[in-house]
Amino acid sequence: MTGANGSGKSTLLSVLTGALAPDAGTVQRPGALRIGHLAQDEALDPGATARSLLLAAAGRDPDDRDEAPELFGLIHPRELDRPLGELSRGQVRRAVLAALLADPPELLVLDEPTNHLALDLAVRLEDATQHWPGTVIVASHDRWLRRRWQGRTLALEEG
Repeated sequence: MTGANGSGKSTLLSVLTGALAPDAGTVQRPGALRIGHLAQDEALDPGATARSLLLAAAGRDPDDRDEAPELFGLIHPRELDRPLGELSRGQVRRAVLAALLADPPELLVLDEPTNHLALDLAVRLEDATQHWPGTVIVASHDRWLRRRWQGRTLALEEG
């Protein structure tokens, strides 16, 4: 999904995932559909740690400091027990991405997923979305990602 700032990409994604109610009409989703949503601005507890976020996403005890969650190459082990409020925006985004991967959803919704990612991680993310077994919806201004995208494209216009 592409479009200028303010064209409604993030709003549409939030409505599709159920994070935001539509102004009018309804959105129907299968009741058992598992949706993973990487929003641009995550509402996370700044006192939570990357470890607790990953363990909770994997359905394990988030308070178990001895438990080693899967990091997917996105998080450095030294960042696991630091509060999310102390991590950079990029570190938090990578932790949320890793949490989404801990229990892969059927519908993966990514809002500007390459923001705050190094090029090698953006390349790996792009490759992973091309091979995702479920449905992937991506909203992005990233020209590199958009040029390489092999799926369908929806261009939103302002208004």
